[in-house]
Amino acid sequence: MMKCHVPALLGFSLLAHASLPAENTSLHKIGFGAPEVVKLDWSTRSLTPTDIDGDGLRDLAVINNDAGKIEFLYQLPKGEAARDPKKSVTRSRWEPVLEDALFEKRALTVGFPVFDMVMEDLNGDGRVDLAYTSGEVPLTVRYQDEDGEWVDSREYDGFEAVGWTHSIKAADVDMDGSVELFVLAADAIRVFRPGRGGDLNEPRLLYTSGENPFNLMLFDATADGLPDLLYLSTDGRQVLAMREQIAGGQFGPESRHMMERPARVVVPLGTYAGGAPTLGLVNSRTGSLEFLRLRSPEVGVSESGYALEHGAPEIYPIFNKMREAASYALGDVNGDGERDLVVANPGDAELVLLANQKGRFQASQAFPSFSSVSSLSVGRFFNSQREKLIVLSEEEKTMGLCGLDAGGRLSFPRQLKIGSGNPVVTATTDLDDDGYDELLFVSENAGNYTLAVAAPADRQAEDSAWEVLFDLDLAGVRRKPSAILTIDVFGGATPGLMLFVPREPPVLLQPRESAEGLAFKAIANESSIRESLFKSLDPAETSVFDVDGDGLNELVVARTGFARAFKVVSEDLEMVDQFNARRGGDEIDAVIPLYTGSKVESIALYVAAERELQFLARDRAGVFRYSRSKEVGRLDLQGWYRVPAVNPQLEKDAFLFAGEDRFWYFNSHNLGHSWVVEDIYETDLEDIHYSHLAGADFDGDHVPELVAVDGNEHILDVLRLEESEFQSLMFWQVFEQNMHYQGRTGAKLEPRQIVIDDLTADGLHDLVLLVHDRILIYPQR
Repeated sequence: MMKCHVPALLGFSLLAHASLPAENTSLHKIGFGAPEVVKLDWSTRSLTPTDIDGDGLRDLAVINNDAGKIEFLYQLPKGEAARDPKKSVTRSRWEPVLEDALFEKRALTVGFPVFDMVMEDLNGDGRVDLAYTSGEVPLTVRYQDEDGEWVDSREYDGFEAVGWTHSIKAADVDMDGSVELFVLAADAIRVFRPGRGGDLNEPRLLYTSGENPFNLMLFDATADGLPDLLYLSTDGRQVLAMREQIAGGQFGPESRHMMERPARVVVPLGTYAGGAPTLGLVNSRTGSLEFLRLRSPEVGVSESGYALEHGAPEIYPIFNKMREAASYALGDVNGDGERDLVVANPGDAELVLLANQKGRFQASQAFPSFSSVSSLSVGRFFNSQREKLIVLSEEEKTMGLCGLDAGGRLSFPRQLKIGSGNPVVTATTDLDDDGYDELLFVSENAGNYTLAVAAPADRQAEDSAWEVLFDLDLAGVRRKPSAILTIDVFGGATPGLMLFVPREPPVLLQPRESAEGLAFKAIANESSIRESLFKSLDPAETSVFDVDGDGLNELVVARTGFARAFKVVSEDLEMVDQFNARRGGDEIDAVIPLYTGSKVESIALYVAAERELQFLARDRAGVFRYSRSKEVGRLDLQGWYRVPAVNPQLEKDAFLFAGEDRFWYFNSHNLGHSWVVEDIYETDLEDIHYSHLAGADFDGDHVPELVAVDGNEHILDVLRLEESEFQSLMFWQVFEQNMHYQGRTGAKLEPRQIVIDDLTADGLHDLVLLVHDRILIYPQR
């Protein structure tokens, strides 16, 4: 190993030369020449190598926020001298020129601080273009003309750009010959694709699930030849999120890997022995290096295993979070026998359809609908395989019917005028077991609420008028009901109903015999159980299943520290069992029965505050006791659904957790990729803790070497994989601090950026550092 020091000069010193020891003949020789130096201002960032002018030489570009400019450094052919740059007058102190790299500088004035930039041919004219983000204008695209000028520009707003580097990328990810632009914002990754005339189309939004996203990466993590999207965010702990690219340049649901330790930076490193794509990260606590590899997903589960128990959720962020929560409906909208998902966006006048094919949700499609949809339900109302949607907008005081037409579009809702008053909330269920669903809805008239049951007069005609089969005055209900749930707990052929009312106990409606047909009666109105344990209950906290195996279902409600099961006995509630959470203070958000055969043998409790699923197993005495937990993250749960398995002989049912602006899908078809820490490297250099990392194949053996930097001690370390372990080939101190120097000292960590690129056009990767107010270029020899 070689460590080089030279006398300090203006706060830093330079390495003269470093190379692999000659006696180690088993390795390809890697060596770097003395650095070439480019003088810059201090507040520079986002060093970017590219051939700006198309002359075959690699140029450099950098953001200069001291001057409000983007500076371009055009590499000059050998032997050509640069034109004399303009010199500034410095009156405070004398600073000698220290610059020997052969670049000609030009600048583009921006006029405000810039966060990050990327340079690629964005309009397909063969010339490199420029895109950058900022707080003033979220995204600006500057197109380069034939004369190398940047006059033609476009601005894109309506979002908040994140203030970090590595937040904007450009690449032809779908291999169609055109470059796509990816911009990481506070709420979503925006994907801009080229449109007609070279301009960028309106972006497709891939909403993010965590907070404070950063470190955007385009990397073929699944080794299928298509780059995937990855980024870091926080969700209690730091999260590595990934969206796998699927057919047609689309990106699938998001998967999350909870980091055991927070990372300062994560870097794609390509593949090592065995061909596994690898990510390298710097542990922000220890400064050690860790290497993540993607474990392939397991397909299928055992007969007794659910994806809820064994897999991580697929995450579908679908909207920006609004004041109002999204509404969900799960049903066979396209008539193929599988339950599709429709979600109403509370912020836009649209419905979003996610078709279900072989147990997997496909890319979403949005269709116009009522504004501010507040309730959504689906049912089979007519003699058709395609189920219909009931769409209700409390703001528009309108309820309508829509469905998927022959062209594959969700039709705009046809208004339904049934009964009197303004509709408040809807639900659908087959009350009379005739194979057709009935519509349940609550309407409000002058502060009074009425429950009605309605159905089409003619089940064969989809344009049929609707008729009210039964209505009931909801006496004593003071607030607008928020949901209607079907509960089969009364032991008869007809299920009962449960009406949820904010800050009040829900109303329990038992079916009763009537000469007119369908009829319901409110029960347990004076029950102390209903007044105490049911108050402020919501649908997600309510479950119905056979707890004791007697063939009759119980009503199970989630509370703090426990879930309790109740029977309906003589129009009253009777407590029959209880399921304790792991901790007495755990606020349970959902109780989910897990079946072995026809019997419930375990229960899952979702505790959002703890970001975990708790599993309770039945012991020999029949008591459900806590057995284990699994971290899944936090979701503002609105409700959960069991999605029947496509092939019950081979798989278990899936589960869908509906949130305010996203949903989770636990699917046994694919238990999800998982990142595994397979290697850790801790340097044997005393008091060295890495802060930055980069990788490249310096010696051409198709195995990447690593460049690790300690920005506090200003040490650069070159590592190589030898017999499955990394070893340090060489290290040096990039600069030494002059204790007498009183001027500006740069960033907290210096060097602050590593770039590896072939700047000398000799087929070898060179090492470029952004440090203080200089670029140091170490050519590989």
